[in-house]
Amino acid sequence: MSNKIKKQSLLGKTPARKKPTSTTKRRPANPQRVSPQTVQQAGASEPVKKSASRWYAIAAVVLIMLITPKPVLITYEKLGMVSQSVYWPGVFGFGANLFDSTLIPRADLSRNVIYLCQDKRDPASCQKYRVTEQSGFFAAMKKLTMD
Repeated sequence: MSNKIKKQSLLGKTPARKKPTSTTKRRPANPQRVSPQTVQQAGASEPVKKSASRWYAIAAVVLIMLITPKPVLITYEKLGMVSQSVYWPGVFGFGANLFDSTLIPRADLSRNVIYLCQDKRDPASCQKYRVTEQSGFFAAMKKLTMD
C-alpha cells in the first residue's frame, strides 16, 4: 500500500537504531559462588599493602626523631644566681635557643659552660655561666608545659 520513507539529516547523520532484543535470556550453566575464603584472601592482600606503607611511615618518623636534636633542661649559675631553662641546641649548631631568654646561647655542655650573648658577633657582650645540672628530654617537656 504505502512505502516507508527513510529520514536523513542534512549533515549525513542518521538516527540511532534500536537493537533488537531477544526474548530468551541466557544464564550461565554453572554459577560460580564466592566462598568466604576467597573473599578473605582477596581482602588480605589489600591490608598488607597498607601495613607496609604504615611501617615505612613509622620508620621515617623514628628516623627523624633520632636525627633531630632534642631540648635539654639545664640549670646554670653565676655569682650565686641560679637559673633553670630549656636549651635547644638547634640543627647542626645553628639556631640554638634558650626558651625563656632573649639572649643568644653558645653552649659547651661537655665542659659545663654556657655563654649568653646579647650580640652574636661581639664577644664582649657575652656572659659566662657554669652549668650545674643537665636533665633530659622529658624533664624539658615537663618544664615547657608547666610554664
